[in-house]
Amino acid sequence: MSADLKKQAARIAGSESVKFFRESFVKQGFTDSSFKKWDKSNSPLSGKRTLYKSGKLMMSIKKTEENPDRVIIEADSAYAEIHNNGGYITVTSKMKRFFWAKHIDLKKRNKKKAEFCKAMALLKEGTKIKITARQFMGESKTMMSIFENHFKGRIEIAFKQHLNN
Repeated sequence: MSADLKKQAARIAGSESVKFFRESFVKQGFTDSSFKKWDKSNSPLSGKRTLYKSGKLMMSIKKTEENPDRVIIEADSAYAEIHNNGGYITVTSKMKRFFWAKHIDLKKRNKKKAEFCKAMALLKEGTKIKITARQFMGESKTMMSIFENHFKGRIEIAFKQHLNN
């Protein structure tokens, strides 16, 4: 009975963690012991919701390991870490080419976005750009409390069933 509960606990913790972290994108912030709303993006290229344009970042959150001893949840998107933790990125020639192409593409359709892309394309190679931390996953007291209550309830039910048998 306890081995089965332990196995179920890992499976449930894994799937519920993924769900909890993905909810950060819906709520537009992260909940640890309290909710911390994300700062809005200054980029005119961002979608209507912060960190959610195509959904790739949110959908990159996956359970990569699950066993009775531990559960590992990762976001395997190339840009997940910089968005979650914040930091600096360095302007490269590839970035500059991307923004020139985007500028040309947007020139006739959206002047504001085109001007932003032009300004980015004109940045000197090697310039550091600060990316604001917008945590969407990590340790969460709220999530652990939810798990604790859920598993206490399951253990109580299993114990009562055991006593009745």
